[in-house]
Parts: sequence; structure tokens; C-alpha cells
Amino acid sequence: MTQHEVHPGLDKSSRENYLYFTLPPCINFQRNSPAMWRSALATWNDPKTNYLFFPEKVGKTKYDKVQSDLIKHKLGLQPNKHTHIWTTICATLNKFFSNDPRELLGKGDKDVVKVINLIQKEQKEYFTHLRGPKMTNYWLYILSQYTDMKLKNMNEISIIPDTHVLQCSFHLGITKEKSTAEQVAQAWKELLSGSEITPVQMHPVLWNWSRNDFKPDV
Repeated sequence: MTQHEVHPGLDKSSRENYLYFTLPPCINFQRNSPAMWRSALATWNDPKTNYLFFPEKVGKTKYDKVQSDLIKHKLGLQPNKHTHIWTTICATLNKFFSNDPRELLGKGDKDVVKVINLIQKEQKEYFTHLRGPKMTNYWLYILSQYTDMKLKNMNEISIIPDTHVLQCSFHLGITKEKSTAEQVAQAWKELLSGSEITPVQMHPVLWNWSRNDFKPDV
């Protein structure tokens, strides 16, 4: 199975690691995900752009510079939109959560249901794009894979109904051809109910299968 979330190998429990796996997911939509993560790593490894992963530093940097530095390694592809999202999430972390995603998770009692409610309802105005159903679930999945966070109610993390999952679901006969993302997510939740497999665990399997034209990944 292909792993495309390349990263600098930080201590899984560190603030830096949580920031690395929080900010890029916020702009990982309608684009090539492996390329996005390669750009994230290049941005992290560049001493001149590394500051972008620290909300307290972003907040003290001129907007135009943040914008140009996000673009430098193609981490940001939409200069205006991606910069707005990045700076907004940084400002939110700075204002409410001591520049630390672990504080955000702690406020939600490290419970998937409570964290999702916090981001999508209670403080949704502060979480542009991250509050979207796909993005929130994707972020929580990424944290569960690459940090030391032990989240409660992992089964409540939805499968990420991107194009690949939609195609696989139809190919397997689980959903109809024109099913919505919400219908696909619900179908997988019902299918896996009572099993030891959480819906989101199926995402990388289906993603790779679709990318491989529905052939075995050998």
C-alpha cells in the first residue's frame, strides 16, 4: 500500500508534529494529495518557510509574505484562498488553543463526536474549510495515523468520500452510480457496523485500489 503522507519524522507526541499534520490537511482539497504532502515536507525543510507551521510566527508575519512562502514549494496552489484558510486556522489556534492542536482535541475530550461538534457547530466560524465534513474527518484520520493521539469513538470518523471512494463503492455494488458523498459515507457506516473495522480504515485501501485501476496492489 502506498503511503503518500510524507513527513519529517517528528516526535509523534510533539506540538510540531501535530501542527504538521493539522495545517496542510486544511488545504488538501480538489488537488493531488501525494503532491500536496511532498510540498508540505519541502516547505517544512526549507528554513525560510518552516515558520509557516507555527501559528504564533504566522500571526507576526505580513500577509503578502505568508502568501508568497506558501506558494514557494507549491504547498498553496490557490494564492488567495489557500492563504486565507492557512492564516485563519493559525489565528484560531493562536487565539483559542495556545498555538497547539492538542489543546483543541483536549477541549473536545479527545472524543471524535465532541471534537467534530466543536469544529462544525460550536466554533464553526473559526474553522474555515476544516469544518467541512470531508475535511474534519480527514484531519482526524490523519491525526490517528501519524500522532500519538488516542481518540475516543474512532468508529465515528467517517470514510472520506472522495472521488476514489465513490468510484470503489459503486464498483463494489455498495452504492448506486450517482450516490452523494453523504450517502456513500452512510453506506459504509452501516456496512461496517458491529465489525472491528472503522469506516475510515477502509479509505487508504480503496484509495490505492482506485488509483491502481481496481487491480490488486502488489
